[in-house]
Amino acid sequence: MGKIFRSKVVSAARIERKHGGDENAPTAKLVYPDGYYGASLRGIRMAPQKVRLVVDQIRGKPVERAREILRYSSKRAAYYLDRVLLSALGNADAKSEGRVSAEDLIVAECYADEGTRLKRFMAGPKGGARPILRRYSHITVVLGPAKQEEKAEKKDKKGKKEKAA
Repeated sequence: MGKIFRSKVVSAARIERKHGGDENAPTAKLVYPDGYYGASLRGIRMAPQKVRLVVDQIRGKPVERAREILRYSSKRAAYYLDRVLLSALGNADAKSEGRVSAEDLIVAECYADEGTRLKRFMAGPKGGARPILRRYSHITVVLGPAKQEEKAEKKDKKGKKEKAA
């Protein structure tokens, strides 16, 4: 899962990527290796545990298949994840200057970290108060190149279907 960082559960990938290595100073922006493109959405008013249910469904899938899963999901987090996925795809197109397309990319990493918490109180027994924590989350989606074997398998399957028809 993730590490506990300042009393919040944070993905280990986010902590590692917070700076581009030991020689670079920490930065607010996430640094991705060549061929990887990402986007993040911070401060969503939804518990990270609920977002992770949807995140786990798309991790490791091709971009088009991930969008299909999100489109037909009944979870509220699916809408936000779809927006972040589209943003990461746009970032990939812009940063690679049109050299990569959605067919060439998979969801390499996808995680939901815990954001700030609103602390509220509700009336409790004997005149006391019961705390309520309203959790926020940060979603990060990283797209990476699909492996060559996966591309070859897709081409083989398409070729077999055409021959059968």
